[in-house]
Amino acid sequence: MKVCIKSLILILLISLLGGCWDRTELNDLALITALAFDKSEDNQVKVSVQVVIPQNQGGAGMIGGGGGGGTAKKTTVRTEEHGFDTADALSKLQRKIPRRLFWGQCKIFIFSDSLAKSGIREQFDFLVRHPQPRERAFMFISKGKAADALELFPPIERSSAEVLRKLSELQIGISVTIEQMSIMLKGDSHTAALPLVYILPKNKSAEPFQTIPYLFGTAVFKKDKMVGEISEKVTRGVMWIKNEIKEYTVTYEANESEGLVSLKPVKANVKLIPKIEGEKWMMTLKVQTEGDIVQNSTLLNPMNPDLLSNMNKAFANDVRGRIQLALQEIQERLKVDILGFATEFHRKYPKQWEKNKDNWEELFPKVEVNLDIKTQILRPGLINSPGGMPKEEVIEK
Repeated sequence: MKVCIKSLILILLISLLGGCWDRTELNDLALITALAFDKSEDNQVKVSVQVVIPQNQGGAGMIGGGGGGGTAKKTTVRTEEHGFDTADALSKLQRKIPRRLFWGQCKIFIFSDSLAKSGIREQFDFLVRHPQPRERAFMFISKGKAADALELFPPIERSSAEVLRKLSELQIGISVTIEQMSIMLKGDSHTAALPLVYILPKNKSAEPFQTIPYLFGTAVFKKDKMVGEISEKVTRGVMWIKNEIKEYTVTYEANESEGLVSLKPVKANVKLIPKIEGEKWMMTLKVQTEGDIVQNSTLLNPMNPDLLSNMNKAFANDVRGRIQLALQEIQERLKVDILGFATEFHRKYPKQWEKNKDNWEELFPKVEVNLDIKTQILRPGLINSPGGMPKEEVIEK
């Protein structure tokens, strides 16, 4: 009886042990680092994937065997030019890759501007519906063909996808994930903004395709279609309004003297305060920002409280100008609310919003914006007077 009981217990324990019958070996997977969407000539979907080359990940090898110099390529690109939709194109692409496509490492999705102008709803539906693409992966719009950004071989990073990921994490421009894009498109204004990708011209001594993609400017979306773009300078103003300024350098002209003043790191806290009076919709932007002087090419001595106050006023005027430029472009030219005004009005005035939400496209350009800007220069740097300047030339009062 004891033997039977022990045998039964042993059988039960064995049945609980996990097996390896459904395992997937790493050697059977093609690790995708980036996916690019383009528009094919027959208006079908063209997809390109950047895939890791496993044997070139360990160390520095050589390209080819003919004595050419350079490090080994870390990635390769495979393309399918004809797909009825994204799923169909990727299914056809799988025939050209001997390993199963794996999306766990894919953190970059790039859409060409031509495709974005016709609408990205179908491609975006695939990204949010499919279980494998990461919600925290970054989205971009390329100037020209999106696949071109995948063909590059950066001199520092392992892949162009890694370059875009790190640039996004630095938050030097607008940074948008799949999750954030979904929230924006489903928001009250049904608008979105994605960073624009350009290709940096390669150095004369660089090998073919040895350069990087970089971010410059922003694409503006109304629903799922790209309706325009804004410059890098306007993008900075939009980041001020959306409270996305983390730490970056501000350079401006001082009022009292020729020359420039640079502050870093500049940190900001921005609050949007909506107000409705009768038929008048207003928004107050309350901005509090500060920074340290890292370069002073003027003759002003920042240790003088009066001169520092003047430099601080010039700083406030510069911030005001950046925000006003952004408002002019977004409200007057594009008339697309990527600033989050609709959300703030909805939150504070839900009843009025329900009555007017269908007319928001007409209301948004008419919203009166008031600026309340407070700036502070915290520290003058490691020296007091302008560096390299004779004492008698420095303005002390």
